[in-house]
Amino acid sequence: MLNLDLRDGRAAYWLASAILFVFCVSFYTPISSKASNNVFYIGLGLPALAWWLSRPRAALGLFRVAPAFLAAYGALAAWLVIADPTFLRDTLYIAALFVCCAMLERHGSGVARAYTGFALVSMALFAFAILKWAQLAWVHHFWGRITLWGQGENPVYAGLLISSSLVFLWLFHVEPRLRDRSRPAYLVALLGLVALGGLCAVVFQARSALVGFAAFLVVLLIQRRLVVVGSLLAVVAAVALWDSGVADALLERGGSYRIEIWGDALRRLESECSLLVGCGKDDYRFLGQFFHPHSAYVSILYEAGAIGLALFLAMALAFFVAAWRSRSRWMLVALVGWAGVATTTPGVIVSPRTLWVFFWIPTLMAVLESGRPALEAYYRTRDEISRRG
Repeated sequence: MLNLDLRDGRAAYWLASAILFVFCVSFYTPISSKASNNVFYIGLGLPALAWWLSRPRAALGLFRVAPAFLAAYGALAAWLVIADPTFLRDTLYIAALFVCCAMLERHGSGVARAYTGFALVSMALFAFAILKWAQLAWVHHFWGRITLWGQGENPVYAGLLISSSLVFLWLFHVEPRLRDRSRPAYLVALLGLVALGGLCAVVFQARSALVGFAAFLVVLLIQRRLVVVGSLLAVVAAVALWDSGVADALLERGGSYRIEIWGDALRRLESECSLLVGCGKDDYRFLGQFFHPHSAYVSILYEAGAIGLALFLAMALAFFVAAWRSRSRWMLVALVGWAGVATTTPGVIVSPRTLWVFFWIPTLMAVLESGRPALEAYYRTRDEISRRG
């Protein structure tokens, strides 16, 4: 039995992993956003800060992880705070999340364990949503848009959370078990993954989730050298969904106002604010009714201007170069979020919310994974110096 004495490093490690799981799952529960945020602040943020302060040398070593990414994030954070001081809190929260992930990875794979539990909960909710959606179609002959609970009540966020879970389970649990199997078995499983990804977008009528899953699939096929065969399987899955009439549900809500929203944001940015430095966080209603530009990238441009967008793009470039070189599996999970937020969310520099689960946690884990060799070399050198001393 696990010793629950918090002086035992293993107990603290498992406790932090459990709290991260609770934090991720809390976005599916009907509690307030303040309550879910408190789970992070008290259960993860403060312990991560204490870990950072109690191990100054280990903390210094974190700067050896993807230095270009961290420098770009620091520059972006500084500019955002200059442009609008309210960004200070959000940038510090994300930095605390990075320290938290590093703390959990120092002696194991705590984040992956927590994310596995979250992904399994997501699959259970996905099964429930499919059954509810099928019932609506069978009884009422209506392709309904399914909603869940909590912050996941927004079907777009629910679709992105579940798509990220599908991708994570494939990369960390299913695909490794198929490597030693026959190629046909792998392709059949891949076809099932594609079908589930498409079905997730349909059930929640979340086109942002479809964009995110498609980005992951394209990069996966390139990395696995399956572009031709994989593309054929994707076409087969798409045709099957379309012929069954299921894909019509994606069009149930009609067209999107996003192009008009983005146009309104750019017009106001140019005529009433500054294209260079942005408008900051204001109360403007786009098209007279929308609270944000419905694109993380347009939001960055609107709030922080061309300078802020340029710094964000530098951070993105540093991230993808480092993660691609390390062949990080977390990067493929993060792709769902990076592509999905192109058409949703009020930005990526935000306090704890669903975006953290499908965007920031996979992104920061990919950063840590890409810098693991340098970090391990640093710790080995430090340990050798300690032994000699």
